[in-house]
Amino acid sequence: MVDADYGYVGAAGGKITLYRKRDVVKSGIPQEHGVEELVNLLKADGVWR
Repeated sequence: MVDADYGYVGAAGGKITLYRKRDVVKSGIPQEHGVEELVNLLKADGVWR
């Protein structure tokens, strides 16, 4: 994660946490919404292609 621009990490209870660099952006996201939330974060930051 240290070298990643963005991260998607599983947590307990079927939840995930999103990271930007080393910073937690959002946590407690249900696993089934993880990809959608990551894409939304990338779009909000203007890096989605």
